[in-house]
Amino acid sequence: MKILVVDDDESTRDFVAMVLKMLGHEVALAVDGLEGLDLFKSFQPDIVFADIQMPNMDGLEMLEILRKIDSEVLVIINSTLDSPEYTLRALRLRANDYLVKPLQTKDIAAILSKYAAVLENRTQTREVLGLIQHREVSLEIANRLDLAPKIVDRLLMEAEQGILPQDRLGIRLGLLEILVNAIEHGNLAITYDEKTAATMKCNDDLEKLVEERKCTALYKDRRVNIEFRMNRERCEWLIADQGSGFDWKNLPDPSNPENLLICHGRGIMLARLQFDECNYLDCGNKVQLVKYRS
Repeated sequence: MKILVVDDDESTRDFVAMVLKMLGHEVALAVDGLEGLDLFKSFQPDIVFADIQMPNMDGLEMLEILRKIDSEVLVIINSTLDSPEYTLRALRLRANDYLVKPLQTKDIAAILSKYAAVLENRTQTREVLGLIQHREVSLEIANRLDLAPKIVDRLLMEAEQGILPQDRLGIRLGLLEILVNAIEHGNLAITYDEKTAATMKCNDDLEKLVEERKCTALYKDRRVNIEFRMNRERCEWLIADQGSGFDWKNLPDPSNPENLLICHGRGIMLARLQFDECNYLDCGNKVQLVKYRS
């Protein structure tokens, strides 16, 4: 992948560049938002790592301009523990994710692994002649995490007329987060602590845990059901797993900047920021996601 790193701190910039090159990626470096925008146009990266507080042009200004140029590039903000309010502002300006400084090799590698499949499976938007006013799709899928990005891509193709171009990437990532959550935590009953422990050791450990649960009698026949409906007013996705659910009332509020520092439920919180409505139904094993059409 081609990755642009924008950070005024030389040690952070060089560290991130070293890690990215070690992982086999092509890297370009910028010292502030102005230089970052110039490099973006010539380098055309797949992902941008950007600091928030920089001289000349900070990360928020750069992000706002960048989104007018390209709504599909992935943007990951480098945040600090003492500035969660800036991180929330960045997410509302359609940054896709964030890392908290001091950055660590494992966190950089993990976030790149998370989004590699998204970039690989993303299709180009098709031109559709005539305005589709109503559409319904139902899917039943097995616990195949490797197919999740492809399934989300299919769902986005069904909804392509109902979602503005600048919202498509966020919706894609939000759907993927909820679908992966339905498989891992819902159907396979992998707890947050189990996933964290497996990820801390090695990515292979999480894969082994998933495969072990998929072969267990209690979980192997569980499925995820997805319903998509689009009409003149809205797009709606209903994602239901066959797990025992959870107490969704305790999920962190994504509008509170302090909650961005909480690791537990972070993925769901990021997903909730992408939709106009995000409702948990029944015992928490069914999620209703709504995006209104403009």
